[in-house]
Amino acid sequence: MVKHNVRLSSPEIGGLWGVYIQETMSVCLLNYFLHHLKDNEIKPILQKSLHISQTHITQIKDIFSKENIPLPDGFTEEDIKLSARPLFYDLFALSFVYSMSRMGMANLGFVTSTVARSDVLAFFTNALNQATELYAESTTLMFNVI
Repeated sequence: MVKHNVRLSSPEIGGLWGVYIQETMSVCLLNYFLHHLKDNEIKPILQKSLHISQTHITQIKDIFSKENIPLPDGFTEEDIKLSARPLFYDLFALSFVYSMSRMGMANLGFVTSTVARSDVLAFFTNALNQATELYAESTTLMFNVI
């Protein structure tokens, strides 16, 4: 079988671009939440969510780099001030993970259905599974904390 070097399609680039922006935003907010968080039951899911977001950013950077596609201007640590007083209660941080995972399941499910290249399909399939897992964990934790 001959292996072809298939370039990224427009839906693949757009999907990766959108996830990159979302994940850089999530990293900023999750770092802020973790900096101020007092509830030790919520902390592990925020740390897990942060790790997943950071991993997705790295994977997208790698895909774009291999294709010579410039990275979008995502959010950075310059966009958040950790020293600012807490603006949210700890439960809001948990509801953020819950909400983002719900939106992720919808968005990633749609984008997954528009991609064909095997590495991009694997990325989106894995990201969809992780969003589903975070949704289940955040939902369970919300029932236990409230």
